Amino acid sequence: MKYLYTIVLLAATLICTNAFAQPHSKKTPKEMPGTAQEQKLLMDCNLAARNSLINGDIPKVEKTCTKAMNEMEKSFPDRGYMINPMLNLAFTYSLTGDFDKADPLLAKAKSLGEKFYKPGGSEMKSINDFIEDHNIRKGKPAQFDKNGVVVSPH
Repeated sequence: MKYLYTIVLLAATLICTNAFAQPHSKKTPKEMPGTAQEQKLLMDCNLAARNSLINGDIPKVEKTCTKAMNEMEKSFPDRGYMINPMLNLAFTYSLTGDFDKADPLLAKAKSLGEKFYKPGGSEMKSINDFIEDHNIRKGKPAQFDKNGVVVSPH
């Protein structure tokens, strides 16, 4: 079951990453937002979220994704770059059953998504799908054995 969660997390992250990718621009790399440091922050957050359920290092995911969210919000407050790490962290919390931490992140991601994206666009669909999946998980949380291994996904 642990591998099922890993596959789901990986698939959701890849889908979300593609959904929040910025459209192709004719600007040079120096003119484009999200280069170098920002891309590294996003990649670190994505990798930390993917690996969190394998090695159980939730504090690393919290630190990495929070740093990415804060840096993105500071560097590009007029764009939705901070949504991806926010969803990664919320999804990690949701998968581990920490719904009280996931709820405010998902609410903020939805609010920001409504500010930056078209109402019927793929970005908002991805955010809403994350929230729907989270709500399903909340209704029937995963069951863990005494060693912390998932015995029933939800």
